[in-house]
Amino acid sequence: MTARPLIALLSALCATAIAVAEPVDAEQDPIPVPVENPRRHADTDQPEKPGTPDATPAEEAKEEEPPPDPPPPAPDEAALARCETELRALGAVFEREDAIDGPGACGLAASYQVSQIVTGVSLAPATEMRCATALATARWISTVVRPAAHVFGDEVRLTGIRHASTYVCRTRNSQPGAKMSEHALGNAIDIRRFEFDGHDPLEIKPRKRTGSREESFQKAVQAGACLHFTTVLGPGSDAFHDDHIHLDLASRTRGYRLCQ
Repeated sequence: MTARPLIALLSALCATAIAVAEPVDAEQDPIPVPVENPRRHADTDQPEKPGTPDATPAEEAKEEEPPPDPPPPAPDEAALARCETELRALGAVFEREDAIDGPGACGLAASYQVSQIVTGVSLAPATEMRCATALATARWISTVVRPAAHVFGDEVRLTGIRHASTYVCRTRNSQPGAKMSEHALGNAIDIRRFEFDGHDPLEIKPRKRTGSREESFQKAVQAGACLHFTTVLGPGSDAFHDDHIHLDLASRTRGYRLCQ
């Protein structure tokens, strides 16, 4: 082979080698790069949990309801036994009834129905009150009311007490927004009328400066009630108490008593 053809052949071989060695333009012919599956590490083997359904209006209302009122506290049986013994000694006739679980703060742990408050003196209509309230009433009748009745004559005898209310779940004087009445706790009794053998019944009413024996009796029993009760309100106190004497056992600071 001559030199010229040999040189041509070598030149062709060098051009082919250079073409093979040149890098590929990535923009024109990119090499695919493996991309990791984003779900590879996800918890795809577990079924998707269903979403929590919206609460129904009834369920929402139930969730917003306040908790139920607590039941009345358990009664002090030892204290009640002592109270009942004293009531019997004064001649009271009574029955212990079930607890009253009223709404909110209303109610009492043990309720008493008293038909005779002391020997020979009835109490009507039916009552619902604490034993302590019944005992305070019995002591008042025995030590204050009976002796005061002698103003009508030695032959006159007290035979009955008529009340306007004992337990009632309400506010003071039934006024909206007022504090709860002691009636709502069984701590109160409203006296409306006294009945006698040998004298007409005496209704509670304003008797200012009449100078009568009826006025003297009413003033005496109203004032004397504060020896046994912590609150006494009657004619002369306010318009709410012109037709009865309200008696209760409200607990106050330093044993203060409200007598009007």
